[in-house]
Amino acid sequence: MNEEAPSMDVTIWATLDERAPAPRGDLVVHWFRTAIDSFFSGEAKETMGSYAAVTQAISGEEETRLKDVRLNWTTLAEALRTHPFYASAGFHESSVDEEEWVDDFGRVGSQHRGRGGTHTELSAALLAGDRISDPAFCARLVDFLVTALDGANPVFARVDHLNFHDTPDLEAALRRTHRRYLQESRTYLRGYSWITVVPAELDARLGGAPRLTATGAFHAVRELRGGGLLLQATGTLAGYDDRAMRQVFRALAPVLPPGIPQDDPAREYLRVVFEDASGV
Repeated sequence: MNEEAPSMDVTIWATLDERAPAPRGDLVVHWFRTAIDSFFSGEAKETMGSYAAVTQAISGEEETRLKDVRLNWTTLAEALRTHPFYASAGFHESSVDEEEWVDDFGRVGSQHRGRGGTHTELSAALLAGDRISDPAFCARLVDFLVTALDGANPVFARVDHLNFHDTPDLEAALRRTHRRYLQESRTYLRGYSWITVVPAELDARLGGAPRLTATGAFHAVRELRGGGLLLQATGTLAGYDDRAMRQVFRALAPVLPPGIPQDDPAREYLRVVFEDASGV
């Protein structure tokens, strides 16, 4: 999901590792099911087309492709439960001409990360438009993550606007290698966004929910079943401005990796505070 279609503007990412309490295949199934039910069901499904592709191995062999995700959910779930190398489901407006390409306005995915698939990156992207200013819609994004990560003990998760990179801005700004950030993901927090999920190990170092709530940096702090905290910076995604970002940075500084962030030519606008967290 590195190069999202321009019709999608909100991205959700979550990382699991080998410490997940349930089989990761089951957690992938739960992620897809929750995303479909939260964002791609209801009245809108009557005018919605969908497809899915699942690749079991990095070699590209044993690929499953199907149309109409809801109608063929059982087949998709069986393929996802094996914890495949890559999986994606896309949602788009139905077209009378089956050969006509229609851009996705929503997508759900998973992919192995790390050598041998030590980590799993879960993702979802959708078209929100003006709804990023709607507290009710933004609450749905929060509720989705709380449900989708139920019992997963995630390493990290984030929700961003107009940021389609599969690595957090902070990692890019600190020039941290892919292998290093995965290896240290329960030692240092990978980044911070409008919504940031902190793993249990870092939650403890930050003083838990009461301490983070007392900082005043967060609109809401929610405990996840299985460990970790979901931190919501502002009531709406549109409200996550530079002032709110700086407050989040200061609250999370004790568990952020050291170093002074630098501009990245590959990213036009990095949403980070250009200060060394170890000096806060």
